Amino acid sequence: MRTPKLPDDALLRKVRDAVASGEYRILPHARQRCSERDVAVPDIENALVSGRHVPRRDRYDEPYSAWSYCFEGASVDGEPLRVVVSFDGWMVVVTVVRLGNEED
Repeated sequence: MRTPKLPDDALLRKVRDAVASGEYRILPHARQRCSERDVAVPDIENALVSGRHVPRRDRYDEPYSAWSYCFEGASVDGEPLRVVVSFDGWMVVVTVVRLGNEED
């Protein structure tokens, strides 16, 4: 049986709390993407806190029995980013994409 999605208000609160406390992890895949795409931790945090949740891009990951949630916002320099997070106790950053790049 699928775990239900978090309601929007609970999701936003969990994301903001994780960013404010620093209690989140950036998975190796996301770290690699950040390196390739010149995205820093403050960029991820800014996109999550000031961006918006994009529910149509959320997905359920069967192997992990968990939802991943998509956020779109801006880096500290105003560049558009997509950040995907999930929760495994702590919040985990799954991947980061610079929007508007053809290779992404």
